[in-house]
Amino acid sequence: EAGGTDAEGNQLPGLISSKTVFKIYADFTGKTSKLKAGTYVLSRNMSVGQILDIVCKGNPPRTTTRLTISEGTTVEGIAEKLVSLGVLEKPVNFLVSQKHVWITMQGYGMWKGFDYSFLMAIEQNPAQARNYLLEGYLFPDTYEIYTDESAKSIITRLLLRFRNVFNDEYTARAKELGMTMDEVITLASLIEKEAKVESDFAKVSAVFHNRLNKGMKLQSDAPLKYIFNVSGTLTYTEEQMRDPSLYNTHVHDGLPLGPICNPGERAIRAALYPNEDYVSEGFLYFCLMDATTGENAYAKTLEEHNANVERYRDTWNTAQ
Repeated sequence: EAGGTDAEGNQLPGLISSKTVFKIYADFTGKTSKLKAGTYVLSRNMSVGQILDIVCKGNPPRTTTRLTISEGTTVEGIAEKLVSLGVLEKPVNFLVSQKHVWITMQGYGMWKGFDYSFLMAIEQNPAQARNYLLEGYLFPDTYEIYTDESAKSIITRLLLRFRNVFNDEYTARAKELGMTMDEVITLASLIEKEAKVESDFAKVSAVFHNRLNKGMKLQSDAPLKYIFNVSGTLTYTEEQMRDPSLYNTHVHDGLPLGPICNPGERAIRAALYPNEDYVSEGFLYFCLMDATTGENAYAKTLEEHNANVERYRDTWNTAQ
């Protein structure tokens, strides 16, 4: 058909010069009844015969697979999952694409009817770049994806799901707390890594909110796992704890440079709605109490906290 017009109103060439000629050719070659509905990628340099051959052949059905992203998975973890599913050949394909998507969406703001302007709020620190620009915003959930789907398409799906979850209520609550969306997601990523049982999410959030409000360092070990890309360990050397990375909350005040994982809605909600009793009672410390369940013990003073650490330290070597 005719190709329509460009931004200046000039007529653009279509795929075929005449509908009548196309129909006559299809009838003459006996292919009219063989045309198959579907979506096709065609170019203007194709002949009528080539176009007919493609449309008659039809599109083979695309196979799908289930992508399950657990709460707290990092961008690197998602990339590795896609490689293990055979969707992508190398993790780097996903890691590079997430940066390109961030840049592209910032330029569009509104794209395909969806508002991606929230990505413009991702704060960049000139002193140190974040590991991954979309860390925290690739929402963990189960997705039905095509086995040949591109990394950019998958990333767009995850961003769309995130924006659906972080709704107007959450936006209003963040404003009420005086927090940006990026600060909420960064805090939620810490909570996701520090809380294991349902009741701990809002309590951990309360401790972090109390420390932020008092101007105390968060002193969370979770960012150290992100900095050094390790798992399973619960103890770190003095040198590691002094690492100058802006992710290190043992060294720097306030929140880390950015999210350290992609938190689920439970952690996001906890960041926005900390346990009110623990906030008002002034809890400032927590440590692992039960290595089997991951439940934490809480304290209001450093003395109480140190006593908890001594009490439960021997059980930490069984924690994962």
